Amino acid sequence: MTRRELFRRLALAGGAVAFGYPFLSFVSRQRYRPPREVKIRKPLQKGERVEEKDFVLFMTGDGPVAVSRHCTHLGCILTFVPEEELFICPCHQSRFKPDGTYVSGPARKDLPRFQVQALEGGGFKVLIPKGVG
Repeated sequence: MTRRELFRRLALAGGAVAFGYPFLSFVSRQRYRPPREVKIRKPLQKGERVEEKDFVLFMTGDGPVAVSRHCTHLGCILTFVPEEELFICPCHQSRFKPDGTYVSGPARKDLPRFQVQALEGGGFKVLIPKGVG
């Protein structure tokens, strides 16, 4: 290999690093995505609930609690059964308490809970992270 060939290869390798590293770091970087906001304009009394596509909002003695309706086992949409006070998965019968706590079934994790903020004039805003629903 000649000296000219060596310098050419070194220049190509240096150029690949100089331009490739910034490109790869840009492509692989996680970007901030703001949560999706769902507004519930209805004021709730203790013991009431509102069922939405991705969550159920309960009014408890400690305030509002929003619990995901997606099963932690395989992502099936859970049904809330008021008579039993449980979320029940129609696919594999996993069961969860209204606060999202795991009770039984193939799912082993609790349901995610979403942040709830009070709106001026009554009602609530539920913040759902990106990638849910």
